[in-house]
Amino acid sequence: MDQSKVTEILSNVLTQLELNEDQIKIEVADEDNINILLTPSEDAAGIFVGHHGEGLASLRMIFSLMIYQRFGVWPKLHLNVNDYQERREDSLKELAQNAADRAVSLQKEIILPNLSSFERRIIHLFLEEYKGVRTESRGEAPYRQMVVIPTAE
Repeated sequence: MDQSKVTEILSNVLTQLELNEDQIKIEVADEDNINILLTPSEDAAGIFVGHHGEGLASLRMIFSLMIYQRFGVWPKLHLNVNDYQERREDSLKELAQNAADRAVSLQKEIILPNLSSFERRIIHLFLEEYKGVRTESRGEAPYRQMVVIPTAE
């Protein structure tokens, strides 16, 4: 996979979305990893992120498909707009902490609905270290739920 070609293709698409070159940072780490950091104005950032990151997920899929069609490689594409991913991860960890505390204090299962698989994974990994609870996902997409369950310790 030609790094300069990948950068050129992605830059062309992003400039069509009315981003300036100084608002786009593309790093092709290796054959499989591509990091894209976008820094649009705060007003425009919401359009790129979408509701709970749905816009980011859509852009990520489109870019991955473009690269696959052109180079025959499915990249691990990390797309971040104004550090949204880090802020979302922090808020998910806070949500997980609160749910774990409630589960332990009430000795009841706490259900966290409407999370993407990526978000559920973050919570699973975060609460792995937390004593007194375990997590599981229940149901079928799109109604899959994260459940925080107190354990007897």
